[in-house]
Amino acid sequence: MSPPASRSRLGAEFDAFLFAPIGQDRNGLTLSVVSLLGRMDLDPWQEAAKLAGLPAEIAAQKLATLLAAQSDPSLKPADAGRMAIRLIAQLPGRPAADLGSLGAPRIRGVVHPRVLMTAILFVIWTIWLLGMPATDPPDVPTHTDSAHAPAPLTAPSPVRPILSGK
Repeated sequence: MSPPASRSRLGAEFDAFLFAPIGQDRNGLTLSVVSLLGRMDLDPWQEAAKLAGLPAEIAAQKLATLLAAQSDPSLKPADAGRMAIRLIAQLPGRPAADLGSLGAPRIRGVVHPRVLMTAILFVIWTIWLLGMPATDPPDVPTHTDSAHAPAPLTAPSPVRPILSGK
């Protein structure tokens, strides 16, 4: 089997990136970037060349999106952003300092269900908490039955001394 024409034109400078492992499939076979791109019907060497020509942050975002868009859920990495940064560092001409300042790239349109559920529950809990009264309301009788109503408070009458002395 002869190598694809695009590989022979681009050379081996992308081999470290393309053959970097990204996980294992159901059969225990190692999945690499080249196999991921091939499964997506993309030319691996052309995609590697495109990513190498992009700024590091944009390249990491694009690769993270590709990693998260895999059709096999068992192959999706837990943190596609970090994996993308690690893989982009394998491209030629990428010094480690270029990628060290990047955080995990944001993946547009892809939100992990657990993160979404946690955020929704937090918002519901916060709304519930804000709706709670700060203290218990005072006990105020609400009935108007005058027979059982407490007597009104009045000031005590002054006590007069009893004088005996005739």
